Amino acid sequence: MSEIEVTENNFLPMILAVLNFSVLLLLTMQYMAASVELWDFIFVGGGVYFSMKFIRLVRGAHEYPETRESAQTRSSFPTKGIYAVIRHPIGAACIYMNIAYVCFTRSFALIPVVPIFIALWYIYAAYEEKILIERFGDDYREYMQSTSMFRGSGFDQQRLASSGYDMY
Repeated sequence: MSEIEVTENNFLPMILAVLNFSVLLLLTMQYMAASVELWDFIFVGGGVYFSMKFIRLVRGAHEYPETRESAQTRSSFPTKGIYAVIRHPIGAACIYMNIAYVCFTRSFALIPVVPIFIALWYIYAAYEEKILIERFGDDYREYMQSTSMFRGSGFDQQRLASSGYDMY
């Protein structure tokens, strides 16, 4: 196994988030559609949906003190709550908020920018996973097999199954 160069990156996700949302905010202020038609209400509803997913993921991620430490200094990694389904809920939350911005602006101007930030969140998550594999080895690899990086489809399907939908 190759040795990974580990540097302290406590501020990297914060810088990425500030850069991400400041660029989107500047573009939003410039290109936001001012019309009010039926499609606008539908897109705003989609934006509210993705914003709620953002809030749920951020709230779930901040319940665990391990997530406030950098990957290099963690003594453990959370495997309960939202982390039982998603390995990087903060990255997933930021991706959902990027999609919400597109829905709120109702403009094609953000479409080329959003994939760039999604790729940056993916690159950061992959970097953090390499560090965690180096620190925790097979325990983290097993955790990776049972969870998704950004999207917890098992959680959503379990919630749908327990709701009684398609019972008959």
